[in-house]
Amino acid sequence: MTLWQKIRNILAALGLILLGAVLIYANRFDYSVFIKLEGLDAETAEFLKTFDFHNIPYYIVLTVLSYALLFHGLHLIIFYFTMARHMNGGRSMLYRGVLFIDLAILTFSIQSVPVTYIMGYLIGLLAFSGAIDVFGALDARKIHGHWKLKMIRGLVTIAFAIYAFMNLNTPEYCVYIYSASLFYNALMRIISVFRHNDIVTIQ
Repeated sequence: MTLWQKIRNILAALGLILLGAVLIYANRFDYSVFIKLEGLDAETAEFLKTFDFHNIPYYIVLTVLSYALLFHGLHLIIFYFTMARHMNGGRSMLYRGVLFIDLAILTFSIQSVPVTYIMGYLIGLLAFSGAIDVFGALDARKIHGHWKLKMIRGLVTIAFAIYAFMNLNTPEYCVYIYSASLFYNALMRIISVFRHNDIVTIQ
């Protein structure tokens, strides 16, 4: 792992920790204080009475996730046009970039659907990320690389997704489960930074 990759992993871990903390705080915050504010015009007061503040944690996740997917997709497309198009199989970078941008648009557009569907979508993405780690670990095992930590991370992430799906009828509790998965993935990223990596050569 290069120095830039280590810095990027640490920044990503700090971002996950911050997002999880914000979600927990937003889920526990007493939003009734906004309804009790005085001196508001009639239109604003009526909006605050009808707005479901309990959806704020989901809006936070969807907004952050959509921008993360968008920037990652743009990064892959830029990498394709600057370097990967000259590499064998480099076109897959372009396809992945377009896919991530499509996911970003979808993630940003579902903020108006019911909370249950939003949580189901987030749980699906969580399970998908765990599956990617599992398959990546299997590929690493074939070339005798480090695979155990990645396999554990993938399996535990999938377990978080399954547990969250079992509690889908209690959205507020799902927020805590989702936040716990963010903290866990942040911890695993930090561990991977300080883990010694051997260089694997293919003969």
